[in-house]
Amino acid sequence: NHLQINATTYDGPLLDWSPKFMINFDIGHYVAANDDDPLAFVKKYHDRIYSIHLKDKTGKNTEPANTNQVWGQGETPLKEVLNLLKDQKWPIYCDIELEYDIPAGSNAVREVFVKLYNEGKIYRGNRMVNWCPHCNTSISDAEVEYEDHSGNFYHLLYPVKETGEMLELATTRPETMLGDTAVAINAEDPRYAHLHGCHVLLPLINKEIPIVCDEHADMTKGTGVVKITPAHDPNDYEVGQRHDLPLVRVFTYDGKMTGAADKAAWEESVARGTAAVNEPEVLDCGKYAGMTTTDARKVILEDLKAAGLLKEIEPLSHNVGTCYRCHHVIEPMVSKQWFVKMEELAKPAIEAVRDGRIKFVPERFSKNYFHWMENIRDWCISRQLWWGHRIPAYYCDKCGEMVVAGAAPAACPKCGAHMTQDPDTLDTWFSSALWPFSTMGWPHDTEDLKYFYPTNTLVTGYDIITFWVSRMIF
Repeated sequence: NHLQINATTYDGPLLDWSPKFMINFDIGHYVAANDDDPLAFVKKYHDRIYSIHLKDKTGKNTEPANTNQVWGQGETPLKEVLNLLKDQKWPIYCDIELEYDIPAGSNAVREVFVKLYNEGKIYRGNRMVNWCPHCNTSISDAEVEYEDHSGNFYHLLYPVKETGEMLELATTRPETMLGDTAVAINAEDPRYAHLHGCHVLLPLINKEIPIVCDEHADMTKGTGVVKITPAHDPNDYEVGQRHDLPLVRVFTYDGKMTGAADKAAWEESVARGTAAVNEPEVLDCGKYAGMTTTDARKVILEDLKAAGLLKEIEPLSHNVGTCYRCHHVIEPMVSKQWFVKMEELAKPAIEAVRDGRIKFVPERFSKNYFHWMENIRDWCISRQLWWGHRIPAYYCDKCGEMVVAGAAPAACPKCGAHMTQDPDTLDTWFSSALWPFSTMGWPHDTEDLKYFYPTNTLVTGYDIITFWVSRMIF
């Protein structure tokens, strides 16, 4: 069940996906050696072989366990694997047994980050991200796993201000309604032609919000009316961008409803001028403040029912995004994060596979690759974890000036005050994408780099085409 990615000849080194940073490893890593070692054996008869058994690329997956296990650990997993293979009389056909130089790897990561930032391909901003309230971090689209969950469609009634009629709409997440900033209808829907330019009164908080005409409202589905919560739904976020709707955040980052303290903190950041562009307004959710989103849903539904605004509850089974690390439900959130612009980077990476310079074996896995790359969005690369490479960005403690550099600035270039490094770390796959050349000493012009790079063959799993393979290519 392993995937090979080959060029047309075996004139280069092999790359092998290795164990996580854990004392135990799964059988797949053991079997992987059965894939790449024969290739190394053949190559050995013609030239030197640099078979790189990589280690610790998925530390983020196992951070909770690593926190307890890694310190004081004996031999590294790499040594454990190689020793086991040798004990089983498996020949290891390589000239070099690599122990990765962590400081050198960090230098490569900083070099690439700064380069992409200076080229305008890395930026920091408020955008919709996948947020895990349990791990308290953002994760990329590739790290969201979808699971079938039993749930409900809650049919709600929103009163129209101008006509007094009720608009029926359905949602699976009624707790988000406090952050609604519009209701959408389709401009071509004759049922609602008389409501163009009108408003609804948001139930429970009696807030006036507009009715907008947008293609996101599908006339063929349900009532054709959709609630729009731009700060808590990716599709609604796009609708909000098209109609210049305000963003209102009603969840805290640990999965509770926002309250007076959260609102006050947001107001203070606005007053000080430190609030970022496109940063959501924070709502004081009143009686629901401090409740978990699950508890708030129950109370909100009770209040809607009491007000005669809960028309129907319709059971359904649907796909729900979950965190691939802890399997808790993901909350879409607008958050200030670091991103890689993907449109420009994806095009040559797609062409490299389409024109045959890079080949997937079996070839059918190229379909997975194309589907991912042709529908890719900007990659969120910042994580709110201690396990990983720190983002090389520094902020002035006094004036807020930001500097992105490979080394910490001695002082703020604008006012001379002290600068503090960004506390976030990089997505582990950002550094993993550099392994084909960072393991050989890049950014320095080493003899290994000149002799062995570019690499030739990668033996890996099909399940990390999006995580790792695509990012090494672009």
